[in-house]
Amino acid sequence: MRSGAAAAFGAPRARREVIDVAERKPQDRRLDQLLHVRKQRLSRLERERNDARRGWQQRRQKLHALKQRWRQAQQDTQLQWQQSRQSFLAMTISNGQFRMAKAVYERMKKETAQLYLDCQNELKRCREAGERFFAARQCVLDANRQQEKLTIMRDELRALTQTEE
Repeated sequence: MRSGAAAAFGAPRARREVIDVAERKPQDRRLDQLLHVRKQRLSRLERERNDARRGWQQRRQKLHALKQRWRQAQQDTQLQWQQSRQSFLAMTISNGQFRMAKAVYERMKKETAQLYLDCQNELKRCREAGERFFAARQCVLDANRQQEKLTIMRDELRALTQTEE
């Protein structure tokens, strides 16, 4: 009994062997941070896409209104000239009045030609706005695809680290 008492009171205890327990590694948050940054970038790209879409729609509306004005001016010009010729041939207006009508017709023709040029310029700007929209749309699609790939990669990495533990 003495030996047990000595062990309990004054003798050094037997040293325990330290068990190797793997410390829990802190999770790598870099991929989550990257996903967060990418999500913010995706939001910005979506805003830019929406702005580009709005700009393109406004350009198309403006082009449509210009084309309507051009068509109406073209129609009015033709109608005015036909009426002037009819009146002249029916001898209801004088030669001077016909020359005045012809001058009006020439002026209207120039205005119509200018409207046509405006339409062509607006068409060019409209196409450029459409190209900007489709480029922005493609950027959003690419960013979405990257976001999905990164999310899948993060989930697979988490599943691997959980199975190892």
